[in-house]
Amino acid sequence: MSAALPSTGHIAVVLQDEVLRYGLEAMIRTVVEDGSVHCFATGEDALARLTGTPRVVVLTAKEAGEEWPEYVEKLQCMGARLLVLVDGSDDQDVECAATIHGQGFVDQQDLDTQTLSAAVTDVLEGRLYVSSTLAKRLLGRAGQRRSTDQDFRGAILTPRELEVLQLLAEGLSNKQVARRLVISEHGVKRLVSNILAKLNCPNRTMAVVRAMQEGILAPVPV
Repeated sequence: MSAALPSTGHIAVVLQDEVLRYGLEAMIRTVVEDGSVHCFATGEDALARLTGTPRVVVLTAKEAGEEWPEYVEKLQCMGARLLVLVDGSDDQDVECAATIHGQGFVDQQDLDTQTLSAAVTDVLEGRLYVSSTLAKRLLGRAGQRRSTDQDFRGAILTPRELEVLQLLAEGLSNKQVARRLVISEHGVKRLVSNILAKLNCPNRTMAVVRAMQEGILAPVPV
């Protein structure tokens, strides 16, 4: 049986692809000054061996969203922040990423030491991170979906909708938003639906990216 891992300030990399897993570990070690990095092949393995909460968990959209979503939810309940790797050229992978309540999203095309450093820093400090290539792709998709007679800039969000959008930018799930605002989860779902409709975006991640670009969304507080 594997030994338990230390629980203080570590980052977990949870990927089935062994080459990518250890390549990421090497890159993270060059950009993180303190704490430790641990690698796992599956979410099940991570939960079995972790004795405390990792500060950040790095994973792929497909594995997290399709192959072991229950472990992702457990990691989030522990307080871990998720940094999701996305194949931005794959529409299905992008849609899968949109279902994950992550704090950072990096297109695999953008994956290098500089981008990873910026992503980890923002996620650790409570800011939403979306890599440049992925942001452009998301905004492009949003633009394609927008009708010619419905201008996004004309959308007016209520103060409550802005509150919810700000919390979505922090990576909170509907349940967590409900607890923060002391309202029902059903109420949060209704507000999220309103936000997506007003911003003419198909999912919350795209809505946050668009709102940040247009200056509707204030920076996430550290």
